[in-house]
Amino acid sequence: MEVDSSPAPETMMATPQEFILQRLENLGVPAENLEHRQPGLIVYVKNNKSQIEELVSALLPTNEEAMDSIVDMQTDSPKSTGSSAIKDLFHESMTWLQWLMFEGEPRRALDHLANIGQRGVCGAIWGNNDIAYRCRTCEHDPTCAICVPCFHNGNHKDHDYSVMYTGGGCCDCGDVTAWKREGFCSKHKGAEQIQPLPEECANSLGPVLDSLLSCWRKGLLFAESISEQSPRLNSQATEYKGITDALTSAVVEMLLGFCKDSESLLSFISRRVFSSEGLLDVLVRAERFLISGYIVRKLHELLLKMLGEPQFKYEFAKVFLSYYSTVVNDAVKEINDSVFQKYPLLSTFSVQIFTVPTLTPRLVKEMNLLAMLLDCLGDILISCAEENGRLKVNKWGNLYETTLRVVEDIRFVMSHSAVPRYVAHDRRDILRTWMKLLTFVQGMNPQKRETGIHVEDESENMHLPFVMGHTIANIHSLLVGGAFSISSNEDADDALFNTHIQDFEYQDSQRLAKVGRLSQESSVSSVAGKSPPEHASRTPESKSDGSPVPLSVLWLTFECLKAIENWLGVDNTSGPLLHILSPKTITSSGNNFFALKRTLSKFRRGRQIIRSHSLSDGIGLPSSTEGCNKRYSYLSPTGGVALNSGQDLAQETASFGGSDNNMLQIDYALELEALRVLSLSDWPDIAYKVSLQDISVHIPLHRLLSMVLQRALRQCYGESALGGSCSNSSSAVDHDFFGHILGSCHPLGFSAFIMEHALRIKVFCAQVHAGMWRRNVDAAILSCEWYRSVRWSEQGLELDLFLLQCCAALGPADQYVTRILERFELSDYLSLDLERSNEYEPTIVQEMLTLIIQIVKERRFSGLSSSECLERELVYKLSTGDATRSQLVKSLPRDLSKMDRLQEVLDRVAVYSNPSGINQGMYKLRTPYWKELDLYHPRWNSKELQVAEERYMQFCNVSVFTSQLPKWTKIYPPLGGIAKIATCKTVLQIVRAIVFYAVFSDKSNASRAPDGVLLTALHLLSLALDICYMHRGSGDHSCFGDDVIPIVALASEELSLSKYGDQSLLSLLVLLMRKYRKENDFVEAGIFKLSSMIGSLLKKFAELQSGCKMKLQDLAPEVVNQLSQSVSTGDTKNLESVSDSDKRKAKARERQAAIMEKMRAQQSKFLKSIDFSAEAASDDSKLCKERSDSDVRRNYEVATQVICSLCHDPNSKSPLSYLILLEKSRLLTFTNRGPPSWKRTQNSGKEPESSAQRMTSRRGILSSSQEVISSPWLTQLIQNAINEFALEGQPKDVGAFFEYIRARFPALKIQLPCTSSNVNEETDFSLEMLEEQIYLLIRERMDVNSWHWDLSRNGKKISAGGGGGNVESLLLGKYISSLAGENLDSPASESAHKTQLESRMPLTAYEGFGPSDCDRIYLSSCGHAVHQGCLDRYLSSLKERYTRRIVFEGGHIVDPDQGEFLCPVCRGLANSVLPTLPVDSGRFTSLHSSSSPSDSVGPSSSSSGVVDALHFQKALFLLQSAADVSGSREIFQRLPLRQFGRMRVNLESSYRVLCGMYFPDNDKISESGRLSHSLILYDTLKYSLISTEIATRSGKTSLAPNYSLGALYKELQSSNGFIFALLLSIVQSTRTNNSLTVLLRLRGIQLFAESICTGTSANEISDPSVGGNMQDILECAETEDQYPDIQFWRWSADPVLAHDAFSSLMWIIYCLPCPVLSCEDAFLSLVHLFYAVAVTQAIITYCRKRQCSLLELGCDDSLVTDIYKVIEEQGVAHQYFESNFIETSYDINDAIRSLTFPYLRRCALLWKLIHSSRVVPFNDGTNILDGSACSTNELMECGENNAAELIQIEKLEKILKIPSLDNVLNDVTIRLVVEKWFNHFYKHFETRGLKGALYSTPAAPFKLMLLPHLYQDLLQRYIKQNCPDCGAVQKDPALCLLCGKLCSASWKTCCRESGCQTHAMACGAVTGVFLLIRKTTVLLQRSARQAPWPSPYLDVFGEEDIDMHRGKPLYLNEERYAALTHMVASHGLDRSSKVLRQTTIGAFFML
Repeated sequence: MEVDSSPAPETMMATPQEFILQRLENLGVPAENLEHRQPGLIVYVKNNKSQIEELVSALLPTNEEAMDSIVDMQTDSPKSTGSSAIKDLFHESMTWLQWLMFEGEPRRALDHLANIGQRGVCGAIWGNNDIAYRCRTCEHDPTCAICVPCFHNGNHKDHDYSVMYTGGGCCDCGDVTAWKREGFCSKHKGAEQIQPLPEECANSLGPVLDSLLSCWRKGLLFAESISEQSPRLNSQATEYKGITDALTSAVVEMLLGFCKDSESLLSFISRRVFSSEGLLDVLVRAERFLISGYIVRKLHELLLKMLGEPQFKYEFAKVFLSYYSTVVNDAVKEINDSVFQKYPLLSTFSVQIFTVPTLTPRLVKEMNLLAMLLDCLGDILISCAEENGRLKVNKWGNLYETTLRVVEDIRFVMSHSAVPRYVAHDRRDILRTWMKLLTFVQGMNPQKRETGIHVEDESENMHLPFVMGHTIANIHSLLVGGAFSISSNEDADDALFNTHIQDFEYQDSQRLAKVGRLSQESSVSSVAGKSPPEHASRTPESKSDGSPVPLSVLWLTFECLKAIENWLGVDNTSGPLLHILSPKTITSSGNNFFALKRTLSKFRRGRQIIRSHSLSDGIGLPSSTEGCNKRYSYLSPTGGVALNSGQDLAQETASFGGSDNNMLQIDYALELEALRVLSLSDWPDIAYKVSLQDISVHIPLHRLLSMVLQRALRQCYGESALGGSCSNSSSAVDHDFFGHILGSCHPLGFSAFIMEHALRIKVFCAQVHAGMWRRNVDAAILSCEWYRSVRWSEQGLELDLFLLQCCAALGPADQYVTRILERFELSDYLSLDLERSNEYEPTIVQEMLTLIIQIVKERRFSGLSSSECLERELVYKLSTGDATRSQLVKSLPRDLSKMDRLQEVLDRVAVYSNPSGINQGMYKLRTPYWKELDLYHPRWNSKELQVAEERYMQFCNVSVFTSQLPKWTKIYPPLGGIAKIATCKTVLQIVRAIVFYAVFSDKSNASRAPDGVLLTALHLLSLALDICYMHRGSGDHSCFGDDVIPIVALASEELSLSKYGDQSLLSLLVLLMRKYRKENDFVEAGIFKLSSMIGSLLKKFAELQSGCKMKLQDLAPEVVNQLSQSVSTGDTKNLESVSDSDKRKAKARERQAAIMEKMRAQQSKFLKSIDFSAEAASDDSKLCKERSDSDVRRNYEVATQVICSLCHDPNSKSPLSYLILLEKSRLLTFTNRGPPSWKRTQNSGKEPESSAQRMTSRRGILSSSQEVISSPWLTQLIQNAINEFALEGQPKDVGAFFEYIRARFPALKIQLPCTSSNVNEETDFSLEMLEEQIYLLIRERMDVNSWHWDLSRNGKKISAGGGGGNVESLLLGKYISSLAGENLDSPASESAHKTQLESRMPLTAYEGFGPSDCDRIYLSSCGHAVHQGCLDRYLSSLKERYTRRIVFEGGHIVDPDQGEFLCPVCRGLANSVLPTLPVDSGRFTSLHSSSSPSDSVGPSSSSSGVVDALHFQKALFLLQSAADVSGSREIFQRLPLRQFGRMRVNLESSYRVLCGMYFPDNDKISESGRLSHSLILYDTLKYSLISTEIATRSGKTSLAPNYSLGALYKELQSSNGFIFALLLSIVQSTRTNNSLTVLLRLRGIQLFAESICTGTSANEISDPSVGGNMQDILECAETEDQYPDIQFWRWSADPVLAHDAFSSLMWIIYCLPCPVLSCEDAFLSLVHLFYAVAVTQAIITYCRKRQCSLLELGCDDSLVTDIYKVIEEQGVAHQYFESNFIETSYDINDAIRSLTFPYLRRCALLWKLIHSSRVVPFNDGTNILDGSACSTNELMECGENNAAELIQIEKLEKILKIPSLDNVLNDVTIRLVVEKWFNHFYKHFETRGLKGALYSTPAAPFKLMLLPHLYQDLLQRYIKQNCPDCGAVQKDPALCLLCGKLCSASWKTCCRESGCQTHAMACGAVTGVFLLIRKTTVLLQRSARQAPWPSPYLDVFGEEDIDMHRGKPLYLNEERYAALTHMVASHGLDRSSKVLRQTTIGAFFML
């Protein structure tokens, strides 16, 4: 190649459109047409329609082109697969094809089709965890559901609907086969509404679509052939299959778009798809060779869409059936369930096909559907069977999912009423095959008792047979229902095509299957059976001949018996049957395994196994040739039982069932000898031991037989027989009931063999209960538990027990009981050997006796009506405890749980209690129904029975063992022979042996008959005697010949017992009675004497037989004598009565309870009499009485000694401290803002701003602009200040001041001036004395001026001593001098200070001081005390355990690193302590030495009761006087420098915690000495009082506001009220702690007085040429931190209108001398002053919110008009005043009073607290946080009624001596002062600006989010919301009830900000309240602590529905939500024991 040659041009890849044009050109399309692209092609096609197929092929890319595109793409990008290039090719092809289909622009054509007609079927496809609705009122099919829009657009009012989560599937709205028409929504009215496709569109679309589908089919077949040829794909094969995937994806995407746009297109496409030859077949198989799983899912979605077309559904079903067996066979070959996961089409579509009532019966008949399914099931079972034909569970576990899928599909098919009827009547071949399949399951998973070492390997598949058996039992219920239904040929044929599925449920798997939630349980305990279908449970109508048992039932019974006999022949545990069976039979039975294969092969060939003939003389069932010449019968007291095994069966059938022209004829030669074993006429001896041989609890054949027998009995004798009345005889059924049903079976053979396996299971459970199988670990125990559980017991335990009853009625009694004795391995128990054979024997004996009693008395299927059974089950459940309705329904058998009369019976049996607090609505058993308690209910376990016994004693005051003795009740006549079981000789021998052991056993040795065994034996004896008594009373002697009853006749029979002499049952009973009477011994199980019970039994014997009476006359004459004294011949209540001793004890207990109740009432009355009054007084006398009540209470509390909760030493002299909890709060912010609404989700992530954050962000409410402070200016300022201070200050103070300046400003050159020598220093004056001196000076000044304020000084600056600014300099100079002695930080470098001084330094005002991340700190206490030393040791121990990771109590609750611990007494949370004060601390006298008890809040006794004006001038004069005194030189001269007062208490613990919360990560402030203890404690007290007042507005049981003053004062009765009083006392005692605090307060009162009295600020920056401002020096000294003293002074100097009135009142009280606090006049005057402030703020707020004119206000000249004019003049400044609660119905006066209501409430609460004299925390031991009850008064005060609010306002106004509002508004002084306040406020607004808002809020209660009444509205809104951080749908959405933001309960790294804990930190100051949307419950979050809380939503029965399992509508329970709201408002999350018990730290508790 030449060097200078030009490079070759780069070849460009052709575009997809160029490929198409090239192919079209090659096909012969003219170039002029191709120039116009698609329109040109359309013109060509119209003239050449014959070329459409060729053109379609040309539009699609060839494989070569696709491969070239892949190669080119991979060349350009080696890592690319080329899929995008292929996708582009096919996308372009689909675009051209759509132009051809619609002969124009596709989008326009599709839009036109979308507007044609109305949509008929919804068909919306669901994803995972979408929401759908199920409506039982509207559905035809329990697997159906509709989407949310369809539900809301339909009418489902008063329907039985529920919400559910989906896992796939589609909406059934509009589908007439699934949904009733009246349930259709307004947008979908059925498939008939679908308009046909316009003819023009069909003509153009059809040919193109057909050609495209043909090409698609060829491409799929090509890919399939590649897969078959190359199982292991090479790269080229993969690329070819990728081309097919791309083609499929493009076609499917296009067709789905068509289906979405138009249902007409959907119907048209569906018909074209199944009309395309072979396409449907290959589409069904496509999942086997397509590569992409996503494409497969989209293809299945398309098929689901097309299933809405009925004809397509049928054609698809036929193809689906042929594919079904292919997938199953693949799974069988691989012996793995992964095939089903690999090929999901079966699990997706089987439920869509097999649950359609118009399709499935048709498939059964035309396509032999059931035979195909049985064939698949047979293949599975055969592949997993052992050599003996039994299923090998370990191997079968690999195919469990496949098996369950097939069995579930069989159940789906059988759920259509026509199908089981068709099978039972016309398809005996299917019936036989099913029976043979059951033989594989019969006896599966056997267990054998381990006697050696413990079994280590537990079978992981142990639960699988139970789930399998559950589903089989459901199929049997359907099959039996079909057999008992009536059918004719015509009806059957019609039913196969025109039936609708009945309204029924099975279990959750079927209910949710169509929406993708087919249940494949992994544990048996989760199996939740539902009621059988209606056709399976209801009693069908009788045939015209009156026979209640159809012929199909006889066939079913015979097939079941034959299958059992065949199984017995191969079962290795059935005994030696080989000599019974003939060789032919043995061969047949032994080859059962291979016979099934032959049967299945006939199914595969479609061959009919049986033939149908028309016979007129009936049909005969086979009978045995042996033993048929005997008639064996039993007669019962209530009816006859006869079994004739020799009767001609054909004659029986003819007479029993009549003739049938279409009966089936069978080959009698093959079946005459079919039943050989069951027709034996002898009672066989079967050797078997449960403890040594294999045992299985799975016997489905026996249970099917039992189900048939119980259904036949109910049909003939039940409540529905003969018009619904039970009858002992029937014209249609003679006494030989079992003879008709069981055919050739002999009673002995049938009983002996059929009872065997059911009895073995009972013995197995007894041995497990006794502990014999403990070496088998959990396998045996779980088997027994599942067997006994309610959902399994109905299909297992109860059927087994009924089968035992049938065998008992047929078999000989003694042999029957002996068999039971043998199986329980107790044959030697009758030997009368006193030595116990083993440790398990007593339990085994008791279980055996219990079983015998159950066999005799159980009536579940043999005598009770459905209502009686339901009553019995409800009593059984409620006897163990109160229960919710869902718990009751869940505990019921499935047939009873769906009874129509369930609610009626439930209301009769139980009483309902409404939900209260966190308690759900519960049902409690009514007292009369305790008498219906059945001690021998089959499902009792020992724990439940013990609970029921205790509750019975509690409610009935009598022992259950004497009151609830088993009795004989009415039974169906064929089962009357059961009576002989209890009265037979063997039972007598058993009872006699037990009594013998009880009499002669030595107490030193273990008795063979302990109390439990003895009681059960006596109960059995009582039952037997009751049978005898009923027999004698009825006069029927047919049951016992010659009136000889073995148990009575042989009772006096004596046995020679060697050393014990000759003893009979009677003599032993007499000895036993005397033994217990002598020992006066009570049995362990109940409080009653056994001797009285035995005496009652003896009386029964004497009554029943004269021989027994004579015998007893000799043995126990006292018994006979008592009998002779009886009034009646048979007092049946003797056995139920208790002894006289028991009665006396019961009466003693009642008297004791009455005395205790009386003592409690008296104690409560005493405590109430000494407590605070619950309501404020409305007259003078009640108010004056308050002080005397306090004295009484003080005397009571002093007598109550408080001791340390750790050491409990009452004599310790160490000071005590009370445990407290300090926690951050944002309650005030949330209350001012108002509750969020659920309709407005806050997903922006912006958290609500607290007041502290708001003030921090704007640097105070009146933030200054940044001002430049230069170094020369600062030098002059400081020099002037020090010069001025030197003139008045003492030399020591001046020196200290100078040292402070030098330390803080080393760069400045300041000179120390000469100090005055005329000042006398007084050092003998303490701070306490100074406080008293200030108080006396204020009092003197006020007395001299008669509390009169000089209006002339209104505009002047406050000054004292004529010094003007010198006073301020002197005070601040002393303050700075005091700071000089504190531990200050080392001075910074000179250069650093120069930099700071030259920089721009902001001088900010701050709204007080407080934490930056919350409003303030809330204080609470549990009220328990500890010694500080004890607590230190306790915390040290906890810390050590925590560090060493040793478990300690509360470790899951507390965080020791944060100083948290649990109270040792109440286990409440605490993090600090508050020390107690000495007795003389914290109390001062009032200003008036003559103050009387009337110095409480309220009018004095001397006043007239009418208040004309506020004490406004008095308050101003008080402030002016205090300011004058605080600035007097007399005070400054006596103020010692750096003196510390007495610190009476140790506040280090609480101070440290508060500093950590107020100033986190800033130790500089707390260590500087400028943070006063009393200041920070008082701020905490202030906020705690405000929060307490807010909390009392919330009712505990109602969301309505609670304005009651009683509720307000009630808080002071709790431990919180005490701790507030203690804190106030501590603050009072520490306000004089040091000079800094005193100076801080003196400066504060000066600033307050300046702002309030003159309307000016005293902290303005001074001109250095005039004089220095000491406060400026302090601010400049610390530029990095805002110190609390400066912040407090700024608050004091701010305009009074800029702050909350109550907060200002509190701070002024803090600044004033302590004695002022207890003066009524002083307090009221200050209250009145700030009431004027509150009124002014309310007026501003009202005017702003209403935006009305002055004329509309309707006010005359008053304060309102003054303010309104100022607002109009000043502009926007009024926007600072905000309120979210303005009552529009109020006029301006009522609105003002409403807005001032919170201020009045807080003032009243403060005055109550000031006069509180409690010294102990408790008046009683209750914790009001855990109580839900409220007083009647509280409930009466709760309400939204505005009048209630105004009434309470009027009460407070009277209490606080507030005049009428008109007087206040017209007061001249107030109007003048308010004008000054406004000028002050607006001056600051103009100079510094305003940010944020001051909220004026009425007494609105704190509320959590406003939630909808119906939970489903909330669920639909939030369940699919996206995370604001990552954008994904939140898995566990959690709705913040404080701010409304949707957070995530699941922690994810990408969503940290949306996590619950993170959000709680930012939103609620570490507190979060979240509603978990999916779970419906509440999550309480406090820092890292989490606790669940019950759901606020309950259903109509007052129950929660966790995780929406039931899906029923849930409604907001106001009482629950109010309780949660009140707990949050009262800061009770960490103080409620109910919360703390469930609290954990760390991982989320629910996930």
